Amino acid sequence: MRQMTLGSYIRSLRTQNEMTQAQLASRLGVTDKAVSKWERDLSYPDMALFPRLADLLGVSASDLLRECLDEGQPSRLLQIFGMTHDIRTPLHIIIGCANLAELHRKEPELLLRYLESIRISGEYLIRAIDHLMQVAGQETEDGMAQTPLAGTAEGKDYPANIRELGEYLNHRAEARKNALQEYDFSGKRILVADDIHINREIAEEILKQVGAAADFAPDGSRCVEMVEQAPAGRYDLVLMDIMMPVMDGLEATRRIRQLADPQKAGIPIVAVSANVQEKERKQALEAGMNAFVEKPIFIDRLLAVMADMLQPRR
Repeated sequence: MRQMTLGSYIRSLRTQNEMTQAQLASRLGVTDKAVSKWERDLSYPDMALFPRLADLLGVSASDLLRECLDEGQPSRLLQIFGMTHDIRTPLHIIIGCANLAELHRKEPELLLRYLESIRISGEYLIRAIDHLMQVAGQETEDGMAQTPLAGTAEGKDYPANIRELGEYLNHRAEARKNALQEYDFSGKRILVADDIHINREIAEEILKQVGAAADFAPDGSRCVEMVEQAPAGRYDLVLMDIMMPVMDGLEATRRIRQLADPQKAGIPIVAVSANVQEKERKQALEAGMNAFVEKPIFIDRLLAVMADMLQPRR
């Protein structure tokens, strides 16, 4: 049984260092009231303050957080602190490989290697961030956390820690090529609704690699117009961003579903969004979307969902 709470531990260390609450507050840049609340376990220090607080109290941040293992917010703080390495390391790889790609931009093999490392590290990073959000208590409405850091991605073994990320980088390079070769969407025309130009470029290149043609709408309103004005059957599927100006993807989907032509109203619509919480997924399905794909786009996942909608030759 733990002898002291986080608050009592902070108070004990402050006393050992012969500091008043006001002195500690001043050195941290917070109010006396904040320190008083910490020491009475009425609140907890901001996560960003933990390293500095630990330094002022003469202990490591890990030691300070180790006093927070009881249930509730402190235990999540301990896990969050331990995950900073899982975020900084892939960022280091991304920035480092971007610099190397610039230096070796005329060497195709090296360039592809660096770009692949950037992509894989980015995939790892987004899952680390999702996991961080779970640990911080941002759970889904039904209490289940989304996208665990460990486990699988697109049906493949996925790194659960930094050591495994290094190993993963060594053998994952061919996976994307295999995914692109697995599908043939020739003859299919996709309408992509996204307000950010580079996102449209990314989608266009992915679709080109699997033989699909693409048209583009910069917002939900234009997307609805394009579906309504095109001949029935011109578009086989819509990739719909959710957060867009003029009209968002949810409202655009509702309006498409209300079109008089049943073929147009029934077109498959896939949500493509950076909002990955269960609430957003539920809203997308309630609006009439058929499936949900997260941003950043994982090519394997996107193509698998499209395959369910389009039944391409394989």
